[in-house]
Amino acid sequence: MNRVLILSGKVASEHNMTEMNRDLKLMLEATGEFKVRATEEFNGATERTLEGYDMILLNYDGKDKPTDRYQTLEPGAEKVFFDFVRKGGGLYIHHSSCWLEDGLPEEYYKLWGYYLTMPYSRKVPQDDFCVHPVGNDPIVRGLSRQILAPGDDFFAGIQKCSGTEPEVVLAAFDDIEAYRVPGWPPKHHPVDVPDGKLEHMRGVNTDTPIAWKHHYGKGRVFGCSIGHGIDTYHRFDYITMFVRACQWCCGKEVTLNKPDRTGENRFRPWPYY
Repeated sequence: MNRVLILSGKVASEHNMTEMNRDLKLMLEATGEFKVRATEEFNGATERTLEGYDMILLNYDGKDKPTDRYQTLEPGAEKVFFDFVRKGGGLYIHHSSCWLEDGLPEEYYKLWGYYLTMPYSRKVPQDDFCVHPVGNDPIVRGLSRQILAPGDDFFAGIQKCSGTEPEVVLAAFDDIEAYRVPGWPPKHHPVDVPDGKLEHMRGVNTDTPIAWKHHYGKGRVFGCSIGHGIDTYHRFDYITMFVRACQWCCGKEVTLNKPDRTGENRFRPWPYY
């Protein structure tokens, strides 16, 4: 049994943290492969706090509003967190937890591999979009060629930390035409548009990484910027990618299949396992 700790507690106000943590727990435990607990306060943690856990599922934005300063963990808890992964623990960086900001210790960017930061990164003004698998990694093998992310957040302008080599497994095309809408960029979320020209924005009109895997020390790290809420969680492809990625983060072989809803299984409720 893989033991997972959801590390949460400071999540931006547009997310319902309690429901999100509950749903993440349900998706994992429905497979029969995971036992999940959650904490909303990690400050004060010691090495013993994570004893017996295989993985941290990070649902922590470090802020209440997008324009707030990122609040890192207290030094002692921060060291416990980084040491856990460095020594071989797994880390899944969930959705808006992919956002950092300039000026943090370099180890944050090395741990994340890819990260989003204001104002160079941005939310594409598109409510429904598709992502697609990249390569044939076991985490995305057999998934649909186009995976719908309904009502989710398409975060573009992502940055790769120098010296890291994360492997992209999901991507989406950042089409410049999506930005030609009234009211963009929004006042509550500053965006860098060099020379006022959309075509000069970081990464526009290219595939942008949505999910990636890499290593930090002996630990396995998986980041995925989609996962805003239940509309995405109900998609078979997302569920499959999520639980497989957590298997991988725990240091296990990826073995989980898509939920099977044939025969009598069609009566199973979400998350369908």
